[in-house]
Amino acid sequence: MKAAVAAVAIGVCGVLACGHGQDTTAGFTPQSDAGDGGGGACTAGASQGCFCQDGEMGKQTCTASGWSGCVCALSDGNAGDGPCGDGVCNSNESCESCPVDCGECMPCSLAPSCTNGASLPATLTPLDTLNCTDTDGGSPRCGVGVDAGPPIQDTDCLAPQLKIGLADIRVVLNGVGGSLDMFCMVIADDGHTAELIITPEQMGISDHAAPILLPTAQATFWGQDTGSPKLSQFPLSISYQCFEVDSPSTWQAVLGAISMSAGQVASVPGNPYGWAFGAVSAGAAAAQAGLAAGNGSYLRMNYQQTIDPSVFLEMTNGKTWTVEQSGQADGHTWDWALDVQSWGCSEARQGSH
Repeated sequence: MKAAVAAVAIGVCGVLACGHGQDTTAGFTPQSDAGDGGGGACTAGASQGCFCQDGEMGKQTCTASGWSGCVCALSDGNAGDGPCGDGVCNSNESCESCPVDCGECMPCSLAPSCTNGASLPATLTPLDTLNCTDTDGGSPRCGVGVDAGPPIQDTDCLAPQLKIGLADIRVVLNGVGGSLDMFCMVIADDGHTAELIITPEQMGISDHAAPILLPTAQATFWGQDTGSPKLSQFPLSISYQCFEVDSPSTWQAVLGAISMSAGQVASVPGNPYGWAFGAVSAGAAAAQAGLAAGNGSYLRMNYQQTIDPSVFLEMTNGKTWTVEQSGQADGHTWDWALDVQSWGCSEARQGSH
């Protein structure tokens, strides 16, 4: 809530007791028989008049925790500064910085709150508009999420914070005569920063194998570099690539080349297979270094997906989608899939309630 709110010019004396005998050293809320501390029932988004320090009228708003402090205007028309706890929601305060004066922030109605952090939900729901499919001999194609929701500026939420990662790898047909050794590499960027992961090498995979579950800490490729989900405002480009390999030394060579190119500054604590870059070009260079070192690896799955920001708020609510591709190699049919998951949070836009 912005505190710079003009004094509300309403005929309060005809509705509420004028109360000029009240102590107005701080904003004073007119009382009523409602019993809730305000001049009427507190309904989310409602506002009412209140007395300011100088006896003039201000305004208070119903928040998640009840009526906020009285927002007053100074004689020059600008809201004043003041200490948190004086009963007035001053210009230097908000529901985030001083809830005791301004009230608790109203939650964003379209995403989980970030107040207590955001954890991976126990249950995810499919977001099929983001699926990537190429199992019918056509051209590879991915959903982008355009028009999935209103523009963020038309909602009561701030830009969402997201985590996105791989949940598992599924091999329907391995594409080799015996058992399959493989790994995947995923890089994501929003035009400003980039993140990259390489999965641990998976070995001895047969046709119709059980899904290979991946630890969240190792498989998150967007938002892995922060303790909380990552602020996401711009179109997100994701490259999914999976490789058949001849020997474990191939995967080790790819991992080593990426690590050397990325350097220690890009490493992610707790994840030896993940990196976060302050520049998109640095992420692209590390990925290219890994590809160049991959002698004895054979590219199978290869998708590029761009996700529109209009779907980001929906993605905070625990979503999953599938990236699946099939083809022929050396006389064998392969059909591989990745299940991707997203979760996150957003806070309410101040002044939107």
